[in-house]
Amino acid sequence: MFFILSKILSFLVDPFIWVIIIFSLSILIKKTYKRKYYFFIGFGLLLLFSNTVIYTIVEEKWNIKSDEFEEYYDYGILLGGMIGLNSTSDNIQFLKNNDRLLNTIELYKTGRIKKILITGASGSLTSNMKESQLLKKFLISVGISKKKIIVEDKSMNTHENAIYSKKVINQLHPDNNVRCLAITSSYHMRRTIACFDKTYIKVDPYVKNPSIKHFDLENIIVPQSHILFKWKILLHEIIGYFAYKVMGYI
Repeated sequence: MFFILSKILSFLVDPFIWVIIIFSLSILIKKTYKRKYYFFIGFGLLLLFSNTVIYTIVEEKWNIKSDEFEEYYDYGILLGGMIGLNSTSDNIQFLKNNDRLLNTIELYKTGRIKKILITGASGSLTSNMKESQLLKKFLISVGISKKKIIVEDKSMNTHENAIYSKKVINQLHPDNNVRCLAITSSYHMRRTIACFDKTYIKVDPYVKNPSIKHFDLENIIVPQSHILFKWKILLHEIIGYFAYKVMGYI
C-alpha cells in the first residue's frame, strides 16, 4: 500500500501539475476577479519553480555535505533508479541521474571500493525489469569483473534497498566487519543514509561537495523549463523523507 501511495505522491508533488490546475481554474471560473486571482497565482508559481537561483539555494540546503572518507571500502552500495523502464539488456536507457553509476565506476577503477553491491528492482508497479541485473551486465561490459559485482534485485524503494542490502552483507560477513560506501544521487543521499542507519549498517555517504555556483544574468532573470522537473524530483525526495519518518522507516 505504501508503495502505491508513494507513486501517487510522485504525481501530486509535480509543480507543473499545480501550475496547470491553477491556470485551468483561471479559465473555468465564472467570476472575473477570481480568474485574475488564479492567473496571477499560476504565473507566480511558474516564475518561482523555473528560477535557477531559488532552486539551487534550496537544493544545497537539502543535500548532505561530507569531506570524511576512508582510504578504501569493502563495498560500494549502488542504489538503482537511474534507467528507464523500457530498458533491456541490449539497450539500457539511462536517465539524467546516472551520476551515481559514473561515480561507482570511478571509485572502483581508482581502488576506493573493492566490490560493488547493486541494489534495486524496477521501482514500478507495472514493470518486471530487474534494474540491478541490467546494471551488472553494463559494468561487466566496461571492464569490471563479474566476481566483484553482487546483485540484490528484490527491493522496490529506498527502505527495501537498506533491508535487502543488510541481508546480503550479513550473509557474506556475519560479523558485519565491513566498510561500506553509499553511492546515489546527491538529492537522494539524506534518505538513503537514514534508511541504512535504521538497519544498523554503517555506511558513509559518497558526496562530491559542489563548487562555488556561478549565475549569469540568464539564470537569474530568464525562467528555465528544466528547473520545473528538478523541483519535482527534489520535492518528492523531501516529502518522501518525512513520510518515511512517519512510517518508522528512518
